[in-house]
Amino acid sequence: MISLDIKGAFDHLQYTSIKNILDNLKYHSNTLETLTDILSNKKVAINTSQGPATWNQQQGCPQGSCTGPALWNMVADEMLQQDWPQGVHLQAFADDFVFLVNAGSKQEVKNLANKALQTFKTWTDKHKLEISLDKTYYLHINKNRSGPIWYSGIKWGHYNIKRASVIKYLGVLIDDKLNFAAHLSAIKNKSLILHQGLKNVAGTS
Repeated sequence: MISLDIKGAFDHLQYTSIKNILDNLKYHSNTLETLTDILSNKKVAINTSQGPATWNQQQGCPQGSCTGPALWNMVADEMLQQDWPQGVHLQAFADDFVFLVNAGSKQEVKNLANKALQTFKTWTDKHKLEISLDKTYYLHINKNRSGPIWYSGIKWGHYNIKRASVIKYLGVLIDDKLNFAAHLSAIKNKSLILHQGLKNVAGTS
């Protein structure tokens, strides 16, 4: 399992990327024209000590906006529609991507993972997106839990992706033993904090 964190995905979404996809999208012409208009002639203006300064805005769709998530999904769908080899699955929620790689040997896992990541990197480079290497990890789930620690050599470019024993995805803590002990422990700790807070408010009587 490889969790990929894209740096400021919505903030760095390029208008040229969106427009290129819209050009190839078979949809109602009035809708496409409206979306194209939304991305056209946008400017950023700020006040400086020398007076107002403006420049053309070429990227950025606010995550909380009405159109932002839809525009991002159109670009992200390019990756999700990729024909991945057997044993490789990519899923995403908004800008959170996860690769699931399954193979019969560690070497096969490594080869499949690195090929998939190279394809993903080609896509991010094309759309001028970057991943946050400090927040990108892989989780090795193996039935042979008593075996030696595996240092995979799974790479993003020339960078070795770090191994984690627990990865948080969509609020769920997934551990390398798949017993969800880390998630249950986190829920317990949150419950204890809430309980203590209620006691402080309500008092002991």
